[in-house]
Amino acid sequence: MVSSKDVAKLAGCSQATVSRVLNNPESVRPDTRTKVLNAMKALNYQPNLAARSLVARSTRTIALVSGTLKNNFFAQSTDQIVTYAAGRGYKTMVYFENEGSLEEMMTAVQGYKVDGIIVSCVKLDDPHFTQLEQLGIPYMLFNRRHRSACNYVAMDNEAAGGLLTRHLLDMGHRDIAYLSGPPDISTFYERWAGFEKAMAEARLSVRQELVHFNASDALEAQKLAWKLMQLASPPTAIICVNDEMAIACLDALLSMGLSVPSQVALAGFDDIGLASHQAIQLTSVGQHKFRMGEMAAEHLIAMIEAGPSDRTRPQDEPRIQIKFKPELFVRRSTSYKI
Repeated sequence: MVSSKDVAKLAGCSQATVSRVLNNPESVRPDTRTKVLNAMKALNYQPNLAARSLVARSTRTIALVSGTLKNNFFAQSTDQIVTYAAGRGYKTMVYFENEGSLEEMMTAVQGYKVDGIIVSCVKLDDPHFTQLEQLGIPYMLFNRRHRSACNYVAMDNEAAGGLLTRHLLDMGHRDIAYLSGPPDISTFYERWAGFEKAMAEARLSVRQELVHFNASDALEAQKLAWKLMQLASPPTAIICVNDEMAIACLDALLSMGLSVPSQVALAGFDDIGLASHQAIQLTSVGQHKFRMGEMAAEHLIAMIEAGPSDRTRPQDEPRIQIKFKPELFVRRSTSYKI
């Protein structure tokens, strides 16, 4: 096998210079760096990444434990994280929520000795969150958070729930249905809290038959849309806890021959790319001016590159907790005032 010694000989420099080109290229003069890189190419030299990791105590690899790709939000954020990390010289190992429990994924991640972890599928009271903290490496949560003190980047979801509800109230709606997943997930819990608060401030009671917490996916959202519209007094508006469910609801409503928004208004959360499609035009609450996945990756890499710290008591470390103000994007699905 070609060694760094062979590269050094062809380039006319020392092995130490070859090592610096690999690990800290900015410290090497441009002309010397070019000679070394040309020698590597000529000899088809492949550096021993495992050995380099042992010396540097870094793999330049991060792990992403993401929510399911069935939700386009996670597909978009995964792309943001992988692209940003690659631009900073880091590889990303990606695990998805449907591949196993958080505990199983944490065990797998730990075996690869990654430099840091990003998690977007933690539950509010997930018992395995402690395992994440005890790994002793930097981590960031994004979109969802744990109830305990933790590092996270998220939208202010309670404010988002209130913002969307007040928009529908201002449009004249009073019988508003709410479709959500289980409230043991922070985004679902907080968006519902914002909805309840806005309804209470308007001195309106929430009709329990219009509220469902079992809309775990798009198919279930479609079934619930059919159920809601068969009621003796159906809702005049439906809020879905994310855009993926809202678009599924839109499909169901249109298949019933209903007009959106003149017969029933519809809105969601996250402002995924498909929400603004001209054929859909879904009103949504999101955060247009920031890229949540990219922000999580940026803070994680900053922690990694700040160097090791005493992580024996992670609860004593300063927390990175970023909440972004939500924005309302009003589109055709709620544009009819009753």
